[in-house]
Amino acid sequence: MRLLISQNIVLTGFMGTGKTVTGQMLADRLEMLFIDTDREVEAATGLDPSEIFRRYGEKHFRAEESLVVDRVARLEGCVIATGGGVVLNADNMANLRRKGVIILLEARPEVIARRVSRVDDRPLLSESQKQQQLPERIEALVRQRAPYYDDHDFRVDTSEASPERVVAEILAYLERGPEARSQKSAPGHLRRTGMDQLRLELGERSYQIMIGFADLDQLGANLQPLKLANRICLITNTTVGKLYGGRVKSVLADSGYTVSYYEVPDGEEYKTLQSAAAIYDYMIDAGMERGSAVVALGGGVVGDLVGFAAATYMRGIPLIQVPTTLLAQVDSSVGGKVAVNHPRGKNLIGCFYQPRLVFADLQTLRTLPEREIIAGMAEVIKYGVIWDSTFFAFLEQHLGRILNLEPDALMETVKRSCAIKAEIVSRDEREDGLRAILNFGHTIGHALESLTNYQVYRHGEAIAAGMAAAATLAAGRGMQEAADRERLVALLRRTGLPVSFPYPARDLMGLLSHDKKVFEGRPRFVLPLKIGEVEICSNLEDEEILAALSECSRQ
Repeated sequence: MRLLISQNIVLTGFMGTGKTVTGQMLADRLEMLFIDTDREVEAATGLDPSEIFRRYGEKHFRAEESLVVDRVARLEGCVIATGGGVVLNADNMANLRRKGVIILLEARPEVIARRVSRVDDRPLLSESQKQQQLPERIEALVRQRAPYYDDHDFRVDTSEASPERVVAEILAYLERGPEARSQKSAPGHLRRTGMDQLRLELGERSYQIMIGFADLDQLGANLQPLKLANRICLITNTTVGKLYGGRVKSVLADSGYTVSYYEVPDGEEYKTLQSAAAIYDYMIDAGMERGSAVVALGGGVVGDLVGFAAATYMRGIPLIQVPTTLLAQVDSSVGGKVAVNHPRGKNLIGCFYQPRLVFADLQTLRTLPEREIIAGMAEVIKYGVIWDSTFFAFLEQHLGRILNLEPDALMETVKRSCAIKAEIVSRDEREDGLRAILNFGHTIGHALESLTNYQVYRHGEAIAAGMAAAATLAAGRGMQEAADRERLVALLRRTGLPVSFPYPARDLMGLLSHDKKVFEGRPRFVLPLKIGEVEICSNLEDEEILAALSECSRQ
C-alpha cells in the first residue's frame, strides 16, 4: 500500500502515546522508511537519550535532537516518530511541516503513567517520581505541553485503542485526500471560534484590540486592513522566540510580508536604552523605513522596549503589539505607554505611542509558568479595585477557574480588563488626570523593583505588594473601610501574590522621590476608597507613608 509518496508522515505526542510502535507498523503498511528521532540521536551520539540527560542535561539533548530533526525533515516519503519534546522547539515543527503531515497521538495521563511505569529510562520522570506521584507528574507535564501540540493535522486518542486500530484510523484519514484533510481535528484544550474585538477610541489613533484562542495564524490576515508597507520587523525575546518566533515569522511571510527577525535577551534588566540602541542598529541594517512596521511579540518588557524603539525610530513607525503574557494582554500592550528603565527608576525614559493593533492569543498563556499567570493577575485585580466592583466580585467567585485557564472565565477576565483600560485611556490618553488611577499599587511596587534591581519580583508581584501597602495607607487615614482592605488582601493571598515585603521601610522611602509619578516633589499615591473607587493623593506626610510601609514590612 502506498500513499503520500512525496510527503512524510510525522507522529508527535507525549511520551507513552505509542509513537514508535504505531510509526513502525504504519511504515510497514505503507512500505515507507521508518525513522525514530530518539534512535537517530542515539546513533549520532553513541548515547541513549536518558544517558545524555544524565551526563549533559536537557539543553544539550534538545540541541542534538534539533540537528536530527533538521536532517530527517529534508527526506521524503518517511514515517517519522518524534520524541515527546521535539514540539518544544518551533523550528523543529516548521522543518517537519514543510514536507510532512502532522499526526498527533494522545492518551489520558493515567494511561500514560501505566505505560511508562514499565520503563525506567524516562529522563523527565525518573527524578520527579521521588517528589510526586507519577500520574500527577505526567498530568502536569501534559498540561504544560498541551499548547505545543496544537500544530497538527489529525489526532488519535490511543488510550483504549490497539496499535492496529490507531494505524487504521490514520490510514483512513490519509485516504481522504488533501482537500478533505485540510480541516484540522479540534484539540481538546483552549479553543473557541472567532476572535472577540474591542476598540480603543482615540480619534485618528483609534485601534482594535483582538482577543482569541489559538489564533496566531490569523495575525497576517488581520494586518492587511492596516495597509502597512511590505517590510516588517518582528522582535521578540529569546524565550518567546523559541516558542512562537518561527511560527509568527512564517505566518507573516505567508501573508506576503518581507520579515526581518530579531531577538533581545529575556529579562527586565534588558529593558534599557542600550537594548533600544541595539534594536535601532538592527532596523537600520534591515532597511526599515518610515512606513515599515514593527511587531512586538512577547510580554510587557518586550512590548515596552520594542514600543519605545518604534516610537523613536525615524520619529515613529507603525507598531503592532502581540502580547503573550497575561500581564501584557490585560495591561501593558493597551494604552500606548512605552518606555525603558533607568538605574534610578522604572520606566523613567519613555513616551505615549499608540499601537496600530493589539492581537492577543490567549492560547499562548498555556506555555507560561504558573508564577507568570499569578503575577499577571495583579493587574487584573487592580481593575476591579479602581473601576468595577462587579468585576472584583467576579474575580472572587471565579478565581480558581481563571487560574486554571478555563476558556470562558479567561476570556471574560482579559476582555473586561482590556475594556476598562480602553475606557480610561479613551478619556485621558496622556495621563493628565483620570488615567493616573491605573497606577494603583505602582508607586511602591516600582520602588520594590528598583530596590531589588529587578531580580526578585515579577512586575505583578511588586504591584500586588504595592496595592496592599496603598490599602494600608488608605485605611490608616480613615479613607477606606477595613472590610474592603481585607477583601483585597484576601484575594491577593488566594491568588498567590505577596501582600508584604522583607525590606526596611526607610529603604523604600528613599526611592519614592525618583518615581515618575512624583508631583511637585511629593510621591503621588492612588488610594482606594472602596472596592471600585479610588482617589489620587499627593499630600501625604512622610510619617504616615513610613508607618504604612513599616506595617507591610516583615523585618
